Amino acid sequence: MRENGFRAIGGLAQRLTSGMAKGRGTSIARLRAEWSAIVGPELARVSRPEALLAVRGRAGKALRLRVTGAAAPEIQHKSAQLVERVNGYFGHKMIDDIRLVQGAIAAPTAPPPVAAPDPQAVAQAAERAASVKDPALRAALARLGARIAGRRQVLVGTLGAALVGRDLRAADLSRDKLLGALPDDHVLGKTDAPNILIDYASFTCPHCANFYIAVMPDLRQQWIDTGKLRLIHRHFPSDLVATRASQLAECAAPDKFFARVELLFRRQVDWLSVGDPEVEMVKVLADQGVTPEEAQACFANDRLLDKVIADVQSGQTLGVHFTPTLFINEENYANPGGADAIAAILRQVGR
Repeated sequence: MRENGFRAIGGLAQRLTSGMAKGRGTSIARLRAEWSAIVGPELARVSRPEALLAVRGRAGKALRLRVTGAAAPEIQHKSAQLVERVNGYFGHKMIDDIRLVQGAIAAPTAPPPVAAPDPQAVAQAAERAASVKDPALRAALARLGARIAGRRQVLVGTLGAALVGRDLRAADLSRDKLLGALPDDHVLGKTDAPNILIDYASFTCPHCANFYIAVMPDLRQQWIDTGKLRLIHRHFPSDLVATRASQLAECAAPDKFFARVELLFRRQVDWLSVGDPEVEMVKVLADQGVTPEEAQACFANDRLLDKVIADVQSGQTLGVHFTPTLFINEENYANPGGADAIAAILRQVGR
């Protein structure tokens, strides 16, 4: 199971306002620019990314890292941790090895000064974020929204822009309403089916993929297609890559949504383990007629991102902390296991 929570959106907000929002073509440049945020200021003072190297027989790349002589033993000892930090920061397997070279580290250039946001923008952003319950998240989103308001032309289509433009729709809904079908929900099954299963899922979560590949066929045959169960899919992305996949799923026509979700999960290993996941997931969806241009339009669509954010907000309200999390007839069963376990629950609490 994969820990997510609203910590995922907090991390996502940080990445969207960093070089990640500018695209993925200049990876080494972004690594250099954001190295301090990735490894911390102390290690950043004694190390500097130099190049990304292709490694024969491996999907990931090796990061050539220049280090000062005195720091080399410490960094070599922490190399596995640094690989995890880099991959976690960027939301996919960017590197799988670090190769050290010793040399002097030039002092970093000072970043350009950031203009203070307009007071009116600050007040508007705070008002937009007021409905978020978590105080730390509320403050972070307010700061993010104020920053975005002054730079719309740079970050249109990102999380901050969506928050500036709209309230989070799930914030004012009661727990009882969230445990039923919402107007914007994607529902598989007959509208009058007596039982409801809500699945909070992340597209980069292997257990979520297993649910759709191994569990869903039996659920459809025995419960959904027979009119006894409605399944509701809600997004709970754990990183930027999962958020992009959610946006692509939202771009599908309503009657094609679950087919796209299933395809993304069924081919998860294909698009997540090789090359650039955002590029590879679009290639996988080419079978459904998705072009790179259409994918970019999906990524820039505020309405689609707003839906993903609303799903995460609803998950937080309901106490979701990892994916997959399943609610069956208003009760949280976390990840109960395979089709037999879910069927046993439905037989026990079913209507």
